[in-house]
Amino acid sequence: MMQQLVLIGFMGAGKTTLSQALGAATGWPVYDTDDLVVTAAHRSINTIFAQEGETGFRQREHAALETALTHTPGIIATGGGIITQAANRALLAALDIPVVLLTVTPAEINRRLAGTTDRPLFKKDWPDLLQDRQPWYEASANRILPTTGRQVADLVNELQHLLVEEGAAND
Repeated sequence: MMQQLVLIGFMGAGKTTLSQALGAATGWPVYDTDDLVVTAAHRSINTIFAQEGETGFRQREHAALETALTHTPGIIATGGGIITQAANRALLAALDIPVVLLTVTPAEINRRLAGTTDRPLFKKDWPDLLQDRQPWYEASANRILPTTGRQVADLVNELQHLLVEEGAAND
């Protein structure tokens, strides 16, 4: 079985929920790049954005991704904008582990993120942001997993099968 898996996708795609559920199912630790940034900075993401701007946050996010990838086994949940940096896209695309793009419909994003206040880039023009990022998501991933209308347990089961299949292919 593979010993690492990375989840990428837009805000609200289910990266945090699925990484935690997959971690519970496999017993593997979960490394959330947003959590790693917050822990290292001793500040919230909103505060980092306010004090350092998106550029400062993205630099911290890159370091968090590099750190997360040093842990095996591990499930890595990335922030929705991790693919905005060319260095991260190159790093993800070169990995010999599953990099799974979680996809979600715009209506489901609205439902899941209704009332959110802790996402600095979730504004009314987020559909444009999603459209702009889509090619980068697709270039960075080697698997696509739609999440809209699906149960967490079914998605975790699918990810576990992927880990087993990938492990067999790499043995």
